[in-house]
Amino acid sequence: MATGLYSKEIQIEKEKLQAFVQNKEEWAELIPGYLHHEFPNEQDMIWVFQGDFGLIQKAVKVELKYKESTTNQVMFDLIGLSDPINGDGFFEIRQEQGDACQLVGNLTMKASGFLAGMMNPILEKFVPQLVEQLVQKMAIKASQ
Repeated sequence: MATGLYSKEIQIEKEKLQAFVQNKEEWAELIPGYLHHEFPNEQDMIWVFQGDFGLIQKAVKVELKYKESTTNQVMFDLIGLSDPINGDGFFEIRQEQGDACQLVGNLTMKASGFLAGMMNPILEKFVPQLVEQLVQKMAIKASQ
């Protein structure tokens, strides 16, 4: 199972960062390789992005099904719609000293089915990079 965990300290008011993370429309376009997104209902989101999996580049469609949400944490399951890739993840806000907050992103993905033997080693490299790039972009956009 491929896992990515990344945190970034941001000089921002906690309430501003909380509002940003809770508003999925604010950060939906920040995923690396973003093509488009849609909201099948009020809670969930479908991301379509161009995945660069080493020798293979392809459009990947995943649904983020929200499990629970607090003002400081958003947790979700990932369901592969275009490929048998599933997982889960979260974004969490931790208060640091003063006006500093820590934005933490975590994502776990695992391929199944016929191509699992080839895809899981690729995901091991892809997922940590994806999480790092997404959290960095979220930190920049939230601070603007």
